[in-house]
Amino acid sequence: MSTGGNPTRKRKYKPKNPPGPDRAEINWREEEFQNLVRDMGFRSEWGAQFPTQNSTALDVPPGYITLYDAFFREGNFRLPMTKFTDEVLTNYGLHISKINALGSPRITHFEFICRANRIEPTFEMFNVFYFC
Repeated sequence: MSTGGNPTRKRKYKPKNPPGPDRAEINWREEEFQNLVRDMGFRSEWGAQFPTQNSTALDVPPGYITLYDAFFREGNFRLPMTKFTDEVLTNYGLHISKINALGSPRITHFEFICRANRIEPTFEMFNVFYFC
């Protein structure tokens, strides 16, 4: 009885290696960018720039950083950032561009919970809950 193929013949596996998020071309429409700027209340003096066509997150002009819209929409990050967020980043030696959309809510959620309970959030308390 035939099974329809040669069972000893291996299929060629071609791994797909898509570019990482920093190397993928940005494919935003300018309208989406303008909606983000408006919805998040970016100030004009911050100089938010729409990325040029066929650019990547690495093609940022000098003096600028790349932040993804998910960082603001899903990560609940806001500018200007709070003193507590700055304290956490400073104590861990991190730049804001090194935090992802999953890490940002940890910081903001902790701060919201503290403030809702009339407790001033500190880096030391945050560190106990998240990194001890």
